[in-house]
Amino acid sequence: MKKILLSILFIVTPFINVLSFQAKEVESGVDVLSKMHEEYKGKWYTNFTFTQETIFYGQNDEVVRTQMWYEAMSLPGKLAIKFDEKNSNNGILFNSGMQYGFVNGEKIQEFPRVHDLLVLGFDVYHQSVDSTATQLSRIGYDLKKVYIDEWQGRDVYVIGVDEADSTTPQFWIDVERLVFVRNITVGRANTLQEVQFNNYEKLGEGWVAPEVIFKANGMLGLVEKYTEMEIPDSINSDIFDPEKFVEVAWE
Repeated sequence: MKKILLSILFIVTPFINVLSFQAKEVESGVDVLSKMHEEYKGKWYTNFTFTQETIFYGQNDEVVRTQMWYEAMSLPGKLAIKFDEKNSNNGILFNSGMQYGFVNGEKIQEFPRVHDLLVLGFDVYHQSVDSTATQLSRIGYDLKKVYIDEWQGRDVYVIGVDEADSTTPQFWIDVERLVFVRNITVGRANTLQEVQFNNYEKLGEGWVAPEVIFKANGMLGLVEKYTEMEIPDSINSDIFDPEKFVEVAWE
């Protein structure tokens, strides 16, 4: 029995030491953001286009509707979404901290918004760490708190809490790949919102998660599935102009 226990300790101790080292090398969420930025600075793609199958769920995980969305990113800070077809008059635009909504060719929304999924999944690799930290702090993440946990069999940094707590805003970053994999936020009427970036695969010198899952109070609400993923050298800037969004022709 003594030999068995010694063997177990021999196997487990190096793993514990690795986690201890990782825990010591990051003391805050800002440290994690810095690691993310430095790992992919000058490498992560700037432009990204894809087609998205958007699946809406009702009770008992029943599919109630599906819709095709066509999306284009120019990083940092720009994301254009057209519903149903590329030349649709309906869609959403995010540009430099503002959100715009369009219905039947008319702009019906315009308000400030920090899109934390855009920031954590993409912008963090292109803008300064201070800018990212300011944006995330502003919307409720406590960057002073961090601990290491496990998600889908991989080590993750959990920022926003210093121990397991499913009721407080937090985001999860893969320790090895330094990519965003999950967050928990508090929505309207204290609804607990969860988003997962799943099934990561390489894209250029960066990564992409072609499956994104949205849950509310543990119930499945929306699944996004990416196809036709490309990283073009350039994108027509008019796509991201709220005054030209409706009439600009997508290639």
